[in-house]
Amino acid sequence: MKNECQQCGKLLHGRTDKKFCSPNCKNTFNFAKRRDTRNEVKEIDGYLHRNRELLAMLMGESKKEMFDRTVLTSAKFRWEFMTGVYKNKQDKWCHRVYDYAWMEFTDQQILVVRKY
Repeated sequence: MKNECQQCGKLLHGRTDKKFCSPNCKNTFNFAKRRDTRNEVKEIDGYLHRNRELLAMLMGESKKEMFDRTVLTSAKFRWEFMTGVYKNKQDKWCHRVYDYAWMEFTDQQILVVRKY
């Protein structure tokens, strides 16, 4: 059985497990394969970076700050986008946005902590 290039269909020579006829075909194939994923995550990644920028701007050099929920909401903080969630020792949910964590301290108060 003759193997063909997965990108252009040319007949392959050499190793039996070879999949592409050239580095160009390999790169073109893999680039196209990841294009859809890249486009889907670009928007979400933008929200995550924006959330981090807002927290960094509000925190300044501080390691721990309390903010009113309306301050973050009016700055267009997207509450549904985070990089992780965990329960702390006090059994409260903490939400991660890269190197920052935030948790609801009260209904209107949000505690933000820089983790690193």
